[in-house]
Amino acid sequence: MVALARWQLVLRGARVYDYIIVGGGTAGPVLAARLTENPRTRVLLLEAGPENTFEASGYVAGAFAMWGPRTNWGYASSPQPGLNGREIAQPRGKLIGGSAAINIGSWSRGTRGNYESWDLPGWDWDTIVQLYKRIENTTKEDVDLRGQSGKMQLEMTPAGSEMTEIFRRAAIEAGIGITQDRNAAVPTGFDLWECIYPLGHRFNTENGYLKVARSRANLTVLTEAFVSRVIFDRQRAVRVCYTKGGQEFEASAEGEILLCGGAINSPQLLMLSGVGPADQLREHGIAVTQNLAAVGSNLADHLRVDFGALTPVDTGETAYADPNDPAQLAQWRRGAYGPLTIAENTSAAFVKSDPSVAEPDIEIMYSINPPLALRATHPERAGWYMNVGLVQPKSTGSVSLNSADACEKAIYDPGYLSHPDDVATYIKGMRIALSQVKTATLAAYTDRATLSLSPEAGDDEIEAHIRATAESTYHPVGSARMGRGDDPTAALDPQCRVKGVEGLRVVDAASIPALVSGHTMAPTILVAERVADFMMEG
Repeated sequence: MVALARWQLVLRGARVYDYIIVGGGTAGPVLAARLTENPRTRVLLLEAGPENTFEASGYVAGAFAMWGPRTNWGYASSPQPGLNGREIAQPRGKLIGGSAAINIGSWSRGTRGNYESWDLPGWDWDTIVQLYKRIENTTKEDVDLRGQSGKMQLEMTPAGSEMTEIFRRAAIEAGIGITQDRNAAVPTGFDLWECIYPLGHRFNTENGYLKVARSRANLTVLTEAFVSRVIFDRQRAVRVCYTKGGQEFEASAEGEILLCGGAINSPQLLMLSGVGPADQLREHGIAVTQNLAAVGSNLADHLRVDFGALTPVDTGETAYADPNDPAQLAQWRRGAYGPLTIAENTSAAFVKSDPSVAEPDIEIMYSINPPLALRATHPERAGWYMNVGLVQPKSTGSVSLNSADACEKAIYDPGYLSHPDDVATYIKGMRIALSQVKTATLAAYTDRATLSLSPEAGDDEIEAHIRATAESTYHPVGSARMGRGDDPTAALDPQCRVKGVEGLRVVDAASIPALVSGHTMAPTILVAERVADFMMEG
């Protein structure tokens, strides 16, 4: 029967593979590399965006130049009641390398407790540590918890200016403390960022995984190939429809189809293919293959709120990157460290809003230049700002369809601050961050007249500041989360297989069960590596 189906597809002009990977972002290259280790396994990787030939993607200061429509899906949330009705930007990478090709690139795993809270078979902490050790190539020295020969080359970000040391001292003085490695045994406290810029050049899964895999004859990579639908034979996923160069094509998978489009695109593609909440699918005229209410639900994201100030006159220094400066660009091109290799956010601290909480729920990100609003009016002045993030929110939202047209963006509704506990937690976190302004160390670098939020602000003022200014940290997860078979909130089983159908998995940030007390690139790679193990183990 399988052979007959294959010949039918060949006659229809569909190419036949063992595995089809939809999405060449962070997770897709990992799966492509791992699955093609077997030379008999035929793999097709389809990416809607172009190859990453953009020089700006290579240096940390070029990230925001990658936010144009050619390389960024350019999502915005629906109006958020918890944020004064504002629509919140959500850039998502649309090219080989995905969001890890257009963002800053910090490496932050989260904590042991984050992963243990998943409580899933095959995802115990000892297994997760061994996976991270396989993934990482770090200069950190804790060989029990950190990897030193993996595919992802990591490096500590340059300090940039004296402000990084000022922040470190202020964190100690305020009682926040420091850690030698937030990705090891002590995740709380101040530390410089570990990042994906060895020798100042971006190194994501395209470099660490896909570059080697491309040399294998059993991997086909098609860029600017937009997948609009997965086709089922009864309950088994067998083909994908995609457009490239204005023409429509089909490709068939004799093994499995792996969706790696991210926390917005993957649930949208599931629903367009008839897998999702039945009422919503019927509303848009989509035939229901599998009624799966969890698809598109449980979406979660990190918020960030900034405050900052100018330094007193003749105090401090700026460290501005200017890609239009030929000298800075030439310095980077010849492999030398310089302004283009420096992220303004050089360091961060993860803290607990209250000693009673299980895991760090607040992130403080420190930036060594003045707040954006003050740069134009005071170009000669130095300054600083902090972004305060809520990293264990209870609020969740959803991804839903606008229509049955695959080219129309999904409705992205993160439900920011919809849970009543989140605002109270956020205010506590803001107070911890603001306490550093009162230290002798940071006070000497703060012109109080320019401070955007006072350490003496009341709860109402802090809440108003949060609701009026909060933005995303660009970490959406969970919209097709994995979980146990009897968990109605989980669209996937613990091996990321879509429930109720065969031959289909979601392997990306959408499948992560819950936000970690960290950032999301590392756990996304972790999920892809673990699923590759599951698949290769049979």
